[in-house]
Amino acid sequence: MSPKLEDSKLDLIAPGLIVAMPQMLDENFSRCVVLMLKSSEEGAFGLVLNQGSGIPVGEFCRDQEIDYRGPEDLVINVGGPVEQNSHLLVLHGEDRVLDSQADDEEELAPGIWLVSAMDGLRTLAERGSERFRCYLGYSGWGPGQLEWELSEGVWVPLPCEKDFVFAEPGPQLWERALRRAGIDPISLVPGASIN
Repeated sequence: MSPKLEDSKLDLIAPGLIVAMPQMLDENFSRCVVLMLKSSEEGAFGLVLNQGSGIPVGEFCRDQEIDYRGPEDLVINVGGPVEQNSHLLVLHGEDRVLDSQADDEEELAPGIWLVSAMDGLRTLAERGSERFRCYLGYSGWGPGQLEWELSEGVWVPLPCEKDFVFAEPGPQLWERALRRAGIDPISLVPGASIN
């Protein structure tokens, strides 16, 4: 990989968004918008923003004995194919919700916080917050894998933006992200696949 690609693309990886192009035929990432949380020489990981699980957040919270006061139409998202049955992450757009000493909460970008503790979900649910999203599982890439996929044109990087993070999940988000990148989704023709 050329140093120029490394310098220009890696700066946008985390925190940032990547948008799947039609060449991405892996069902886990087809037409996905991913919020990249971390990237380093050891690999990268992020959360798919536009794949709903069909599980209402309210139902999930009640099963965990959490008093849920938020919107009833909010669903848990599938953050990716890794650890979907055991790994819950929460993004929110409020000020810090946990104690300032807690390692389980981090501001990724202005107005976008990541919480990896059930205490964060409990606080947001009981407040009736609308600017939060729950994710089961996450997306991961090994060392150099995502950089290679970027060099092959499988992903288009975008800066991290709150309006994408807290948007409704679904195919419209993918189309909006492509348009933000200056690409008309209608003009895209699938090319050689990258699995």
